[in-house]
Amino acid sequence: MSEIRIIHAADVHLGRPFVGVERSNPELGRLCHRASYVAWERMVSTAIEAKVDVVALAGDVFDGPGPGVRGQVAFREGVDRLYQAGIQIFMSLGNHDPLSSFPRSLQSLPGLHVFGSDPEGACADRVEATDGVAVFGASFQKSATTENIVSRFRRDPGIELAIGVVHANVSGIGGHKDYGPCSLDDLRVAGMDVWCLGHVHAPSVLWQDPLILYSGARQGAHVKEAGPLGCFLVTITDRGQASPEFIPLAPILWQTVDLDLGRTDGVNELLDKAREACTNLLSSTDNAEALVTRIHLRGHGAPELRRALDGDKEMTETLADHLAALPVPVFLESLFDFTRAALDLDSLLEDRGFLGEFVRLRRRMEQDPCGLAELVRDLRKDLVKKVGMSCLADGADVMRLIEGPQAITQFLDEAADLVVRIFGETEDVDTRDLH
Repeated sequence: MSEIRIIHAADVHLGRPFVGVERSNPELGRLCHRASYVAWERMVSTAIEAKVDVVALAGDVFDGPGPGVRGQVAFREGVDRLYQAGIQIFMSLGNHDPLSSFPRSLQSLPGLHVFGSDPEGACADRVEATDGVAVFGASFQKSATTENIVSRFRRDPGIELAIGVVHANVSGIGGHKDYGPCSLDDLRVAGMDVWCLGHVHAPSVLWQDPLILYSGARQGAHVKEAGPLGCFLVTITDRGQASPEFIPLAPILWQTVDLDLGRTDGVNELLDKAREACTNLLSSTDNAEALVTRIHLRGHGAPELRRALDGDKEMTETLADHLAALPVPVFLESLFDFTRAALDLDSLLEDRGFLGEFVRLRRRMEQDPCGLAELVRDLRKDLVKKVGMSCLADGADVMRLIEGPQAITQFLDEAADLVVRIFGETEDVDTRDLH
């Protein structure tokens, strides 16, 4: 067996909608509308340029049953380009594009093998990719496939290299419906040398030997699908050693950015920091057409800046305008202010009003964890009365949220920040005086 090169891709989701984006920002909506098609075209071009032997597609090439005309045309053209380049395509279907709804006209495209629902049918579902190499796979027959398909995979004798392609949720990975559930043990005992998996949208290598990996989605659709997305180029040596290389493809990046406002005195400095952070993110990829970012403001902001942020819609609009003007446009998805008041609590200890009483109570609580525990129990009782036990996640004990000295200090600091936000803010601050 000579060296084998594979492009592993999944979750292309051709035609995937970006709900609400078109209405909130028409320019971003236009980019999003074509993003999945651009990512697909880039994957095809990458496979051709790398002169791979095989493209393994592990499900959800289309975003839903009965794909539209544009999606079908894009898919057909991509498969034809790969076929003309002498590259074989092996495809397992997933919950978004199961066999029951996958267009028959696409199943018989030259160079494309779409796996059936049974991974055991050697004649129908095991296809020789090159001498001594076989690709095994199975497709979802229907969208809500909850059986363990992987448990029925078995390597045939006499195969030098076995590649498995399937859409599956390994060990109940959160955030994804438990379709095609299986465990790492199921994958390891099946006898494949490489597993190309789909369904989970974050690229990840689950195991090295055998190589088990999720390619992730081609293009993120929201901020929870953050970071570079693309495909894996897997090189398998003549000794059977497999090594993956991640290749970013997504034209639009989604990313949450944390901005520390410590020593930031005004709005202009905030704008400079935001531009710098976004520029640094974009410098890590060469092919991004846009960045969509959610910004979290953290740290102890100066009073002037905090007043500008409090409920000021114009501040958010100004930041969005500055980011959109960058060479690669940055679209502000949302802005969250997690900054905290710069507090000099010692100066309030002698105050005779509410703030002074609060600061003195805070100090007593800081030195009396048992007293704090009693306070939290009382708060929890009030919360249960208001919302009911069923609304507390699994009846979780709120005490667990504040265990340990560091957590207690954070709890007290956040309470102090809230009180000062409501009743007044002190300006001459040294946060080191808080403890």
